Amino acid sequence: MKIKVFDRILLTLVSLLVMFESLVLLGIALNILPVVQLVQDFISDASKGWSPFVLAAVSILFLVAAFRLLVAGYTNRKPNSTIMGNTELGVIRISVNTLDTLTQKAVRSFNEVREVKSIVLPDADGVKVQLKLTVQPDVVMPDLSKNIQNKVKEYVESLSGIVVREVQIYIENLSIAKQARVE
Repeated sequence: MKIKVFDRILLTLVSLLVMFESLVLLGIALNILPVVQLVQDFISDASKGWSPFVLAAVSILFLVAAFRLLVAGYTNRKPNSTIMGNTELGVIRISVNTLDTLTQKAVRSFNEVREVKSIVLPDADGVKVQLKLTVQPDVVMPDLSKNIQNKVKEYVESLSGIVVREVQIYIENLSIAKQARVE
């Protein structure tokens, strides 16, 4: 589950507040902090420097933050899919995993490629594909990259009908085969 930046900040603030309250309660339980004096000091400080409206606003703010984090933890995210089109019977969707499998198959058809890691990202009007490759040594990398880009674009578009906007290739490493020892 990926948490949004705003929710991370809220989670941090609420966690710090809960940790502080836990330490205060622990101090009260171990008789390190006197209960009556602590409560009297808090009330007198609140009545001197803070208006009741400010205290109410801060309380409501923490209540809303806690509720937001509770709801964010249980919201269902819809699965990553790309809309292929609308028909008279409804919407046709193809999962990102399916497009990833098609991409993998297209790349594996090249003998020069030893390993491939792919990510398919839905875009507004299609998909973007990111590839990390391990290739054989002594391969002309610009030519191989261009051929892979064209093959992935043509293959995915012809079988799925989804437009491939971009194919990014990162050649991560070269595969060096170990030579067999002759004795």
